[in-house]
Amino acid sequence: MSEIKYGRKFFDYDEIDYYQIEIEMEDAANLYKFKKRSNIDNLRYQVIRNNTPENIDDLDFLNFMNEIGYRKQSINTSNFSSVDKIFVEKPVGEMMAAGCIAVFRDILIFKKNKLVTGIAKICFSCHKYQFVGTEAQTENFGSNDDYSQLAGILYNIEINS
Repeated sequence: MSEIKYGRKFFDYDEIDYYQIEIEMEDAANLYKFKKRSNIDNLRYQVIRNNTPENIDDLDFLNFMNEIGYRKQSINTSNFSSVDKIFVEKPVGEMMAAGCIAVFRDILIFKKNKLVTGIAKICFSCHKYQFVGTEAQTENFGSNDDYSQLAGILYNIEINS
């Protein structure tokens, strides 16, 4: 088996905040109906179903993650080398794709010296993602079992809230 040739890491960081929300697909699909009820309902829709944030300077949403329903945890530094092997430029490998409505239940906030350097929004159901704050080539993300490796890291961490 040949060794995978890796390129640039997607994010420069020394800390990762992990936000996770439990929401059923039906409830996520209905977020659009309720987005005009309040600013928080609109923000919930924008973060869970849409492309908020659109750029690395659009960080206001972080102040409302708890109100939206996300639970914050920290990724232990012992997992950083594994995270680096997932969020890195790589040649295309075996890809998986599904066609569904993206529901971004998992959001990683990468920080360096307490400043946000990157954001990764992940939908494990349909394998869609949104990255903000990277110059790296991200189109091969999801190959080489990236989603299952990332799930293994995220869903097995200890809660440090």
